[in-house]
Amino acid sequence: MVPDDPRKASKVRVLIVDGDARVRRALRSLIESSLDLTVVGEAGSTPSATYLDLELLPDVVVLDLLPQAPEGMQVLRELRDRGRPVVAISSVGELGPQAMVAGAHAFLEKHGRDVDDLLDMIRAACHHDPWPGGE
Repeated sequence: MVPDDPRKASKVRVLIVDGDARVRRALRSLIESSLDLTVVGEAGSTPSATYLDLELLPDVVVLDLLPQAPEGMQVLRELRDRGRPVVAISSVGELGPQAMVAGAHAFLEKHGRDVDDLLDMIRAACHHDPWPGGE
């Protein structure tokens, strides 16, 4: 019997929450391109995110926020209250300050930064390290 690969056991487990399946696929591809991160699940809506969070117990949640869906901020608060680090993402940069006040570990504007920042944000959130880039 071959022992388990120790690298797999130490991978940061990520839950992706985004309403757009194409974005979820792109995020999965980006995250899993890193040897120390793995995607344990995907949710297409914020209500399913709370269920999957309890079921999968990820290390970090990457949560898309939409201005027309205020329940995203509520889910962010719930995840924070559970002690789950959240990296909030949005195509609307103005949601960044709200996300940080609601308890996000970091905020990434989908079209405003290098996407590689996301990987560093996930790692920092998992270790509860402050994100030096701020919002």
